[in-house]
Amino acid sequence: MILYEEKILLGEIAQGNETAFHILFDRYRDKVFYFAWKLLQSQTRAEDVLQEVFMKIWINREKLSQVRHFKAYLHTLTRNHIYNALRKQANEACFLQEIYSRDTAALSPSTAIDNLSLRELEDALQKAIAELTGQQKRVFELSRIEGLRHEEIARQLKISSNTVRKHMTEALRIIGYRVKLHSKLVQL
Repeated sequence: MILYEEKILLGEIAQGNETAFHILFDRYRDKVFYFAWKLLQSQTRAEDVLQEVFMKIWINREKLSQVRHFKAYLHTLTRNHIYNALRKQANEACFLQEIYSRDTAALSPSTAIDNLSLRELEDALQKAIAELTGQQKRVFELSRIEGLRHEEIARQLKISSNTVRKHMTEALRIIGYRVKLHSKLVQL
């Protein structure tokens, strides 16, 4: 009986019924929150995951009528979202480390971090990303933020892997130059 009610609820949400969506949210929010908190050990990040997962559900609500086992669907969606967020965080850390490892001997990673707050570094990084061409920016975001491989990016953007590699190389060069320039200006 509950499965039947859930199928009707999902069908209503697929049609854009916000009340049905709120019922679904109330029914599953604690499960999503607890699962996210268990993996992330952070209330704030678990709350972010909760909001983002249900936002994805609402945005893709048309597909809900095709979901056979919502609990499994929700668990997979939540798990994948958490893994993607963790991968994004790891990629950003690797990217920052990569920028500093390319720098001259005069500016070591520990010196740069001591002289430049993390917030300023993030701002410099965002400004540098904003200076990229549209295609360079998209390739960079797909690679470094979403964690896609060059072949996956090429398929998604319908360009060759060599073109992806060229865009990525140029994006890293521009971003690295701008962030290093910013770091050196802060030291003056």
